[in-house]
Amino acid sequence: MLIAAYDMPMNPYGPAIDQLAPYKGTLSGEKEHQKPSYNYGPPSTKYPVLALENDIIDDNGKGLKKGFYEVRIDDNNEFLLFVQSGTIKAKIPVIFYESYKKEEPLKENMSDKKYAKLIRQKEKKARKEAYKYRKGELPKDIVINEIKMNYDEKNACWVIIWEAMSSKAIGCFRI
Repeated sequence: MLIAAYDMPMNPYGPAIDQLAPYKGTLSGEKEHQKPSYNYGPPSTKYPVLALENDIIDDNGKGLKKGFYEVRIDDNNEFLLFVQSGTIKAKIPVIFYESYKKEEPLKENMSDKKYAKLIRQKEKKARKEAYKYRKGELPKDIVINEIKMNYDEKNACWVIIWEAMSSKAIGCFRI
């Protein structure tokens, strides 16, 4: 009779797979860092994504090719930037910009008592809203990202209407 020495307690049904394998395998056959990116949704972004179905190019071959573009606005609100894979593919001048943000009253214009009262009222309103929408998402927290692009026959140019983060910008370009 042959006696075997095990480092682990002996299983009455024979050795487990973990005891025989040189390394532990993964269930799907791929490791965590090998998972392809298409298994997951697109990364969340605060900018809208435009899908171009056709090329918009001139006779020299310059312009926008079909594909997906993340449309951003620059820091000075002067250009709409078409970004693809982290690189800027086009800069479109903005002809109209509007911001919907409400300006808060400054503390300098009111006394301490009035400012404290205003803060208490805002906190009370926030608590009521949180209770009202406790099972869903607050409407003010929903980010609206929208982009529209169409061709204007009268002016012979492409018009881009961009809305994101309580701002609206309109840009246009010709090919």
